[in-house]
This record gives sequence, structure tokens and C-alpha cells, in this order.
Amino acid sequence: MFINLYVGCFQFSGFGSASAPSHNHRTPVEADNHIAESTTDDDDVSKENREMDRLRHMVEAGDLIGYGMIPEFVGRFPVLTTFESLSEGMLVDILTQPHNALVPQFQALFNMDKVTLDFTDDALQQISHLAIQRKTGARGLRSIMENILLDTMFEVPGSDIISVTVTKDAVLGSALPRYTYRNEQPVVMDTPVKPVEPESSQCSSSV
Repeated sequence: MFINLYVGCFQFSGFGSASAPSHNHRTPVEADNHIAESTTDDDDVSKENREMDRLRHMVEAGDLIGYGMIPEFVGRFPVLTTFESLSEGMLVDILTQPHNALVPQFQALFNMDKVTLDFTDDALQQISHLAIQRKTGARGLRSIMENILLDTMFEVPGSDIISVTVTKDAVLGSALPRYTYRNEQPVVMDTPVKPVEPESSQCSSSV
């Protein structure tokens, strides 16, 4: 007994442009036009992604045929499923969790110069937010990281820097990453000295 298993993964640009809209849902191209008219702010990117995820879950075999695929080919895929858009939390996991992820890669690169590289939690969140804002997904994370650390990678070799910390302000471009130098001493706040109260003079009287 032989079983033929067909597994395919496709990404269609402007999917739905050739298919007629049904009475139950809009085609993705119509959804793109509707979302473009109603979402112009940066805060609405996640709303746009949720709307497109909802529409993609409605894709049927007839939509694929209407897009231009032949019925004989579509018939070999009885089960259709879609991928949801990546969230900020997922992108942070992609930056840190997988083996040979981007953050460990850059940390190993800086470690060659005996420099420690750290990212704050809000910095990682902001990097993920920029990737979603630019609609580049996980593939755009490397270019964002390289732009943030470009000047630092030229300053570190041959310097007295022993630690680099990337903050949210550094990701936004409003500040440089925090540097810690080898000869830098920890700042110790001077403790205030309490004034010495004068001793009360006691007069001894002889009887």
C-alpha cells in the first residue's frame, strides 16, 4: 500500500486579486485597500496584521484556483492552513532563543575582542517593534542589529571598552550604547558626615 503525501508552502503577493469576492468575506486585495484607508498610524500595524490573519484563515481551494492554480494541483492539497503574523514576543524569541541566534552571534563577535555585549529587555522589544513596523519580519532583524552596532563595532577594537549595553534609546537612535571602560572606577557616593555635637560641660562643686 502506497500513500502519496504532498506538502507545499506558498507565499502569494496580492493573493485574491483574480478571485471574485464571496458573500461571506472580502478578498485579501480588498482587505489591503480597506486597511490602507483605515490604518495609517504606527500603532495600527498590529491591527492590520490581525485583520490579515483573520482573512487568511478564510482561504479556500476556490481562492487558489481563482488566483491561477490549476484544479488538478489544488486537489492534491485537501488540507489548507495558514501562518499567522509574527508578534513582538515571537521576534524577541527569534533573537535570543534558537541556537546561533542573532544576539548570541553578535555577543560572540564582541567576545573576540574580550568585550561583553548585553541588551536590555526594552531594547529587544524595540528591535522587534521596528521589524514589525517596517514589515520585514524576522529577515529584517539582522539589518536593524547591524545599524545599531555599526559604529560600536569600529570603536571597540583596540580600545579600553570591556562592556557594551544596548538600551532602548540606542535602538531609537537618540543615544549611544552604554560603554564600560577598563580603567573606569565604580562611583561611590560620599556618605554625609554627621556633625559632632559639643560635649556638655559639667561643673563639679565641692561641698
